[in-house]
Amino acid sequence: MKIAISSCLLGEPCRYDGRSCPSEAARLLQGLDGVELVPVCPEVLGGLPVPRPPSEIDAAERVLRVTSAEGADVTAAFMASAQAALEAVGEGGCKLAVLKAKSPSCGCGLVYDGTFSGTLVPGYGATARLLRTEGVRVVDEEQLAAVLASSAARHPDALPALFAETSAACPVLQTERLVLRAIGLEDAEDVFAYCSDPDVGADAGWPVHRTIDDSRAFIEAVACEPHVFGVFEKLFAADGADGSDGAVSEPRTGPCIGSVGLIPDPQRRNVDALMLGYSLAKPAWGRGYMTEASREVIRYGFEELALGLISCTHYLFNDRSRRVIEKCGFEREGIIHAAEPAPDGTMQDLATYYLTRVSWEEASRESARNGANPKLWQSTQEVRAE
Repeated sequence: MKIAISSCLLGEPCRYDGRSCPSEAARLLQGLDGVELVPVCPEVLGGLPVPRPPSEIDAAERVLRVTSAEGADVTAAFMASAQAALEAVGEGGCKLAVLKAKSPSCGCGLVYDGTFSGTLVPGYGATARLLRTEGVRVVDEEQLAAVLASSAARHPDALPALFAETSAACPVLQTERLVLRAIGLEDAEDVFAYCSDPDVGADAGWPVHRTIDDSRAFIEAVACEPHVFGVFEKLFAADGADGSDGAVSEPRTGPCIGSVGLIPDPQRRNVDALMLGYSLAKPAWGRGYMTEASREVIRYGFEELALGLISCTHYLFNDRSRRVIEKCGFEREGIIHAAEPAPDGTMQDLATYYLTRVSWEEASRESARNGANPKLWQSTQEVRAE
């Protein structure tokens, strides 16, 4: 994966004061296999000198306005810098950028408010705004450090999930009873076994697989996308796995019984949001598997992908899906009427839901303080009783 990165984070002395801001997280990227860094400094690309007077975004203005500490309006220069950075990012083929926190060009979520008093307010720098508008994900070095730490703690030998471009490059996830991993062509017969069931496809919104070639096409076109996982049951000692206590470091698994993942939300133009989608073989219904798998994928999205929001939808008649969504803590937004055609061609309404990272983190902290939160963290016994 090619990643644009602020040059100052790599040690280039291009800041307004002629210094650099070397980042340990940025340094770690330089040693990752499969990651190619494309250094950019928007201000330098836009022709601004080094050093230069410090500048801040005027938070009181609804339209972008950047002023220098000397009182000069430098908006045009910063807009030109943003455009130059966008061109460099596009030429580099980058869909992800790691930019300097709090900068009037590169700030991601927080910027100085234009009073030169050190006050931070919610917002994005000029370059970060433009990149996000054009579909480029943007994180700062602080978000990057948190994501790398989470990935390293859970999957020390795997490529951090943020940089995965295929499902095969994503880490393997585990829950108490399940393994979530990439679906391969070797799983095609398992996929066909549940995708050929008309009750599964009708609820999920896709046509029944009529031949195993349909399942192979699904694996090659959909299941290969990053952050899409097959659902596999763990085999414990009672099922024939090695180990007397039913716990093994690399558990054996049964056949693929479903899929779960985070995919682009067609209703949102938000590079920090993905949509939870899933399907499950009919014999596995009623055992709490999809709630268990979805919770782990939600954690993965917020902790390892630095998402700001995860959405989810279901057809109005699909009460099983509604129960999974509600148990995972999503808030209902409303109904999109005549949103999409079902496999039989009839237009279906969609119930829409969302979960923000802030809400998820608050619920996680509450759970840690007070025990299981019934909305987010039911016990395994409760989940199995679905």
